[in-house]
Amino acid sequence: MFEVLLDIPAQAFLKATDEMTYSRVKEILGELALDPVPPRAKRIIESKEKLFRLRSRHLRLLYRINYENKNLVVIMIEPLNRMYR
Repeated sequence: MFEVLLDIPAQAFLKATDEMTYSRVKEILGELALDPVPPRAKRIIESKEKLFRLRSRHLRLLYRINYENKNLVVIMIEPLNRMYR
């Protein structure tokens, strides 16, 4: 099981979001703790780090995985409509 950590932009998003979106994000983070690379996650090839993006309904998560420390850092959480501006 991986430890899930939130970077500052992800924390800011969670503080500002509504309760329904907050619970959905918590559910996604719980799933990632068990399986850090689910089938719907895409690796960002251009990065030297192990960066992944995950789309879940109207949200997109950007995160990196550290296999040595068994942790996952969520860098950014954004609604899809704001991500593609």
